[in-house]
Amino acid sequence: MSELRSKIPKRIGVFLSGESLWEVIFSFQEIEKSGYMRLPVSFTPEGTNAQAMEKRISILNSLSRIEITDIEEMSPGSINALILCAGKDEFNAFCNFETKGEAFGIDQKLRAFIRTVYRKGLPIGAYGYAVPLLVKAVQGITSTGPVVTVGNDPRLQAGIEASGAQSITTRPTEVVIDNTNKLVTSGGQLSSKRLTEVAADCENMFKAIMELAKG
Repeated sequence: MSELRSKIPKRIGVFLSGESLWEVIFSFQEIEKSGYMRLPVSFTPEGTNAQAMEKRISILNSLSRIEITDIEEMSPGSINALILCAGKDEFNAFCNFETKGEAFGIDQKLRAFIRTVYRKGLPIGAYGYAVPLLVKAVQGITSTGPVVTVGNDPRLQAGIEASGAQSITTRPTEVVIDNTNKLVTSGGQLSSKRLTEVAADCENMFKAIMELAKG
């Protein structure tokens, strides 16, 4: 049995965002450098018009270069960890933060997906705009309030704090590791427009996730 298990490929799920190009690309790079396989996952939220849906799918397909798995079809047992990427427009598509502020809620399909992964005890990483989505998704099922970062964005920080988490201000390339909840967060592209910093951020993110996975 141990020999069979050793042959099971190790995969990291990456929730794709067409806006967070560099987060996705550098995350893929770190995954492949480490000998893992990448499993791109996504879905298009309800209410998206046909033209926007077609454009989004085209961008994601160009990014992934392999078949994208819908989150409802992905078994948490098929991955070793999950990384969440999201840009501003997609953040607004997956939640109502712009209209509800600190009382925001998120897409129920995305919420259920993240909660399932969290309950399996798998490490979850999130960059920038994906962090409030993560915090809101696991609200109510954590033993302690998550400790996270979105870099230095006061408005998002307020939304995170209102969701029962602690938000830490960080500089570009810095990640926050919440060992208790197995979460790794950073500002990602939200914190820096310099590609070298985003690349270093993704490298630090992946190293932290691997340490949590070993634990």
